[in-house]
Amino acid sequence: MRKLTLGLLATSMLTFTAAAAEAPAPLDVVLRPHASGGVADRMDVELRIAHPGVAAGQPLLRMPTTIVSTPTAGYDASAIVARDDKGPLPLTMADEAPTPTGTYRHYDVGRATVGDVVVRYGTPPRAVSVATRNGPLFDLRQQADGLMGAGVYFMALPAGEQPYRISLKWDLSDMPKGARGIWSLGEGDQSTVAPAELLAFSFYATGSVKSVPAAGKGNFGLYWLVQPPFDMNDLSTGIQRLYGYMAHFFKDDGAPYRVFIRANPYPAGGGTALAKSFMFGYGVDGTTAASDTQMLLAHEMTHNWPRLDGGEHAATAWYTEGMAEYYSVVLARRAGVIDQAKFLRVVNDHASGYYSNPYVALTNTQAGAKFWSDARAQRVPYGRGFMYLARVDAEIRAKSGGTRSLDDLVLEVLERQRKGEKVGLEQWVAMVVRELGDSARQEYEDMVAGKLIEPAPTGFAPCYRAVEAAERPFDLGYDEMRLGVVADLRADSPAARAGVKEGDLIVKSSPKQALMDDPAKQMEITVKRDGQERSFTYLPRGQAVASWHWERVQGVEDSACHL
Repeated sequence: MRKLTLGLLATSMLTFTAAAAEAPAPLDVVLRPHASGGVADRMDVELRIAHPGVAAGQPLLRMPTTIVSTPTAGYDASAIVARDDKGPLPLTMADEAPTPTGTYRHYDVGRATVGDVVVRYGTPPRAVSVATRNGPLFDLRQQADGLMGAGVYFMALPAGEQPYRISLKWDLSDMPKGARGIWSLGEGDQSTVAPAELLAFSFYATGSVKSVPAAGKGNFGLYWLVQPPFDMNDLSTGIQRLYGYMAHFFKDDGAPYRVFIRANPYPAGGGTALAKSFMFGYGVDGTTAASDTQMLLAHEMTHNWPRLDGGEHAATAWYTEGMAEYYSVVLARRAGVIDQAKFLRVVNDHASGYYSNPYVALTNTQAGAKFWSDARAQRVPYGRGFMYLARVDAEIRAKSGGTRSLDDLVLEVLERQRKGEKVGLEQWVAMVVRELGDSARQEYEDMVAGKLIEPAPTGFAPCYRAVEAAERPFDLGYDEMRLGVVADLRADSPAARAGVKEGDLIVKSSPKQALMDDPAKQMEITVKRDGQERSFTYLPRGQAVASWHWERVQGVEDSACHL
């Protein structure tokens, strides 16, 4: 996968009004990873919920059974042991109606709770193989001698949105000597005030975890259990510098951030941004979610800040993902982390991904309906949001004579949210109309409806200019999230015409990102069918479509390039 993120969850659990944070009840969490033969094989959880006061028949706990196409531990009620001051507390379970992002299960108490409630449960890591469908990195997986994953896979948590005084502790007594326990918010025992949902939508790692810095001190770190095929010190240096610049720009100096890295057993990578952290996976051939690991991390770090309140994921993903695409490259250039040539390449990659997407004309709602089942639909808000925001920025700069830009709007949104105001789609439209006039409302509605966005004449001026061109869309021909087996093969695709068939086991194939980067590169794929290997070659491209890209304007000095 080029990218797999759920960035809308990255910051939303960490912002509260003062009123909401008054006298939060304690929620004590103990994580007990267990190892057999020196290898972690289970994660046990103990919760102590202070005086929840849940009435008979009402939910005490809640967790998804499936979250954005990824299965979770999804405990049966009998697998959860609960007690309160009165003794054993019986639980029953019921599954809620499915939503576009998953199916949730709640656990109801058989009688009213009395005093504190203590809950215990646990799960082995998810079993994965070369045939596992790539997706958001929520599942708990075994890596080397340890475990790594998101809490949403293995944690059933108190229902409701109220904040708690969370205390998280690691009990590593059943782990090999030297094992570490790391949470998105820090290593070892940690405490914070947040809704219980924060525990679900954050990452955990335990075992013989390696890190940069090695001691795991400070507010920034990279963590892994299996040695990645990258120079971790070089990667950490550039990313930490960029993160510091980003945090300063978004007026959040000193904010912590942690990157978790894990290996996949299939030839695909992916990434997921959660609370103050990000995890990315790389495939057996070293592939990540993008050809440029630095820019992948820059995108995910940006998810710490820009977001809109309210609305379904399909309605706001253009902002969440578009802002991450836009500011990851713009701030990287401002910070001097990338040069002009790389800036141009990345911007044109974003434009290409937008114009060549066969789903470019879907509405936001239509793209959202396919978001977690089709990688092409998943890329729609990335490209659409980037092109729309780049155009809005150019229009604001032009109308204000260069005194204002998109920066002013995104920082205003953040400031209002930090003061406790809900800023959603309606407020965003009002802001752009304030800057640009009534035409901005129609421009927004056209974007939502899937109308093709052309670059503004002054976009990224004076160093660059947009030019029209034709481009052949990338078309792998089958499910891009499952690269160990041919699944969901499209009958009209180049792959099918070349002889590839549904259910073929993929023995080896050209790296997907290399195919996307080079429009002339042929796919070379070897599959196993009926016990025999067969090889095919085809050009993974569709018919040419109208497109735009930026080119460097000759004679303009780099010093004149104000972004």
